[in-house]
Formats: sequence, C-alpha cells, structure tokens
Amino acid sequence: MTATPAAPTTQPAGTPVPDPADTPVLDAPVLDTAYFRRWIAETNRLVRRDGARLTELDAVIGDGDHGANLVRGFGAVAAAVAEQRPATPGALLTLAGTTLTNTVGGASGPLFGTTLRRAGKVLGETGTPTLDELGAALGAGLRSVRKLGGAEVGDATLVDALAPAVTALSDAAGADLPLREALDGAVLAARAGADSTEGLEARKGRASYLGERSVGHQDAGANSVVLLMEALRSAVDAAEAEPAPPESAAGQAAAAAAEPAATAEAAPKTRTGRVGIVLVSHSKAVAESVAALSGALLGSLDPAPLAVAGGTADGGIGTSAELIRAAARSVDEGQGVAVLCDMGSAVLTVKSLLAEEPSPLPQDARIVDAPFLEGAVAINLTSAIGGDLDAVLAAAEDARGYRKR
Repeated sequence: MTATPAAPTTQPAGTPVPDPADTPVLDAPVLDTAYFRRWIAETNRLVRRDGARLTELDAVIGDGDHGANLVRGFGAVAAAVAEQRPATPGALLTLAGTTLTNTVGGASGPLFGTTLRRAGKVLGETGTPTLDELGAALGAGLRSVRKLGGAEVGDATLVDALAPAVTALSDAAGADLPLREALDGAVLAARAGADSTEGLEARKGRASYLGERSVGHQDAGANSVVLLMEALRSAVDAAEAEPAPPESAAGQAAAAAAEPAATAEAAPKTRTGRVGIVLVSHSKAVAESVAALSGALLGSLDPAPLAVAGGTADGGIGTSAELIRAAARSVDEGQGVAVLCDMGSAVLTVKSLLAEEPSPLPQDARIVDAPFLEGAVAINLTSAIGGDLDAVLAAAEDARGYRKR
C-alpha cells in the first residue's frame, strides 16, 4: 500500500507569508472618560442587583438601610453623569462623589462620596490616567475616608475591603501588570477583606454598639466596596453604554435636592448679628420639634437665626448635604454657624462638607459636640443673648458634660 503523503508544514510556493505586524490585536484597555462612565453604569447595575443582600447584611448589625441608600445614591449618580456628561475622569468622579453625599441619607453617602470625590480631585484634568495614577487617586480617597470616619483596617468597616484593593492596584502598577490582571487582583483583595470582617468585632459605626455580638457578621459597606471593584473590572470589557436613568423616586430626590441650594444662594446676608444655628436630624419632625422647644424656652428673648435640615430632600429618613448647605447659608450673619447633629451619619455628612475645597458651608461653620436636645437649648440661648461662636461652642460643651444622676 502506498503511504499517504504527510501534509506540508510550510506554505505552498507562491503563498505570501503573513507578517506578524499585520495580525489583528485586541485594543488595550484605556482608562478614558468612556471607561469611567462604564464604571458608574456597572456599579449602578451591581448595586441594584445586590441591593437586597446589602440591606440584609446591614439589618443584622446596622440600620438596615445600606442597600436601599446605595441604590438611590448610584441611581442619582447615573442620572447626573448622563445629564452633565463630564469631560474628564476626574470631573466624573468628583460629580459622582458630590451626588452621593447629597442624596444618600446614611453614613454610606459621605463615606463613598468622599472616596470618589477625593479620587476625582487627585486625577484633576488628566484625560487618560495610568493604572498607577488610578491607584494613587483611590489611595487618596482611602486616606480621606479614614480621616472622615476614623476607621482603620481591623475595625470591620468598608476600609477593610478598600485598603487591600488599593494596595493590590498599587502593587500591580509597580509590577507593570496588564490592566485586567491588576483589576482581577483588586477584586480578590477586596473580597478577602470583606470576608475578614465576619471574624472582627466592629469598632466604628452603628455595628460597634453591639460589641462582641457584631462578630460573625460581615460588614455591608465592605461588601459594597467589592461591588465597586467588580464594576471597575467589568467596565474594561463592557460595551460602551450610558448610565441607566434612575428610578422615579431617585430622580425626584435629586431634583428636590437642587431646590434648596438655589434658595440658599439667594438668601441675603447681613454680615452682622449673631451666631447662626443649624439642627441636623435624620427626621424632619424631630429637628422641627427640637427647634420649637429650644425656641420656646427663650422667653421674651429675640430668637437666634436658626434653621433645620431634617431628613432627606424627598422627605425620607436620613440626612441631606444639600439641605444642610442651604440651612447653613440661610442663617449665616457673619458671626459663624454652629451645626448640631443627632447621630453619626449626620456628623459624617457635615464633616465631608467641611472637608471640601472650597467648603460649601460658611467659612466659620463648626460642628457642635453635644446631645441633640440639651445642646440645641444651650446654643440657641447663648446665640440669642449675643454670645460669639466660642461662647456658643462652650455652652454646648457644658450641656454635654451635664450629669443626670
């Protein structure tokens, strides 16, 4: 039997040999503005997908509103990005961070908002950041959120996921790894950090109230960081897409949040007079009731300039950066503004506003460290009788130290 000839291993004569330079190569990912738009769109999608799970995690050791807050917040971010179409990655992240702070009532608003806003400021006008620059920007956001909330790795907060993710990105940039591989590492690091919170005793936030009982439960904020990193990775390969419009409630909240800002800018400022007072509560009814009681105790004194920032812009429970900003500007008579908050996330929101450059609050705005009701009475009376800002803050300190047994 005649053997069948083996197939030739070389090109037949006359057939041109392909030039490797002509072989199609997939475009390398570029961290341009379109990529960051996809990041926001992907984050919005993942947060909506996992919102119920995040709320379930938070319900065990927190307020039980984390998932719903982030769904509302990133829905508003998606709408803002689609409407304003920021031209650079830095401008986009700054807009995203500011929108989160303005529309999310819980602690996640100022914390995630500060992270993104600070990252955007660091990127500045850069059109296409490198991986190293992205890592540095997120590192700056991490430092800002640590300063704002006072949390470190091991406290069972979002820092436990964000810190290792940032480290992974920085290490990957130093090793000159491809972008996809670097982002894969950031996702894995964030996931490991979030998982680690299950074995930690919470030292910050509402979960810290439970002490040892917080052990055995993962932190919702840390799990949200994982989603943020997963979106950062999937945005590399996601088709170009505009962020989806928010649900009607989120859109209404964002629109309502803009109204008091315009009113505040139009408010006349005498630049003379007394210390202004702002009462910030998670509930509009609580803020108004405390304001009414503290005013009633003034007797015949002329009331101090006082405004309330209660609840969210759409009437819900939480805090609104825009309502706080509007209230502070409306009572600013040139002698400073004392801002008294009821709970932790309200304090974080005010701190994040004070940390902005420039701050949207009056130059001499200060946070009052005192119980909500007793502090309101003390600072209202001190301002009403003409005390300066130092005297108002000192009165609040006295109220904080008053023992009831």
